[in-house]
Amino acid sequence: MKLAWAAMFLVVAAAGCGGGGEKAPVYTPVSATSNGNVFTLQLGDMKVVIDGDHGGRVTELSLFGDNVLVTQDQSHSNYGVTYWPSPQSSWCAAGGACWPPSAAVDEQVYGGAIDATNTVAVASNTASVGAIPGSTFVVSKWFTPLPDIGAVDVKYGITNTSPDVSLTLAPWQVARVATGGLTFFGQGSGDVTYAPNSDPSFAVTEEAGNRWYQSAPVNHDSKLLADGTGWLAHVTPDRLLFLSSAPDIQPAEAAPGEAEVELFTNRDFIYVEAEQQGALVTIAPDELVTWTVRWKLRRVPGGTPVAAGSAALADFAASVLAE
Repeated sequence: MKLAWAAMFLVVAAAGCGGGGEKAPVYTPVSATSNGNVFTLQLGDMKVVIDGDHGGRVTELSLFGDNVLVTQDQSHSNYGVTYWPSPQSSWCAAGGACWPPSAAVDEQVYGGAIDATNTVAVASNTASVGAIPGSTFVVSKWFTPLPDIGAVDVKYGITNTSPDVSLTLAPWQVARVATGGLTFFGQGSGDVTYAPNSDPSFAVTEEAGNRWYQSAPVNHDSKLLADGTGWLAHVTPDRLLFLSSAPDIQPAEAAPGEAEVELFTNRDFIYVEAEQQGALVTIAPDELVTWTVRWKLRRVPGGTPVAAGSAALADFAASVLAE
């Protein structure tokens, strides 16, 4: 009799956890703390870690301790979530490849603080746009918890500190996620463009109203550019969904040579860059222009196929987006 009651208790407990014994996430309580210049924003089971000593990068974006981002241990320079001004051709006077990005923006120290609402704010030192003589600017990032919807709003800002030079730039978020996952986004207008020398096997498919990329090894660094519909999703091999949404833009609003959605994978098969860009704008001297991206983390329900073209997965992502 005792064994029967014990079995019934286990069944009820499993059902209360959403099936399979997995606990449903909670996004409270909320706290923001600092350890030196490293900031941790905690929303219940969700955590965001911002490293002010290394470009204000996000080094952890996790649910139940499962980090969706590539760490510095996995890739020394290309890890976490970073922010760049777009287009890449503006980074140097010569145009072309223009690599690496400004150290002040991408890897050097950002000053930071926490306010009474548990928003973490960090700001770079002064940087410059190589293609615009006399230009200077500062990058700011604000991380605001939204526990009611289980999300974090990330607001990126560029302040034009040039005394008499306007800047024409677009915002660019670059998230490095592990290989082996599935990345997808809404199918916008126009065709997908592939960078020269991309591996022929590097391609997206178009199904269920979305464009899908199943991560796989490549022989060459490969990149694609496409118009989206305001969001980009990535599912890890552990079935953790990272959904990043931003205001939708049209192809004509993108920076020259860039696009709303860009995906990159390297030949060493260490990471995939899931990239989003906002609209190209002109920033007057002393003007601050911001762009906000919303992050959500959810576990994909058991029984939902994680595969390119999965209508059930597309529907789940749409439901999370609407929350």
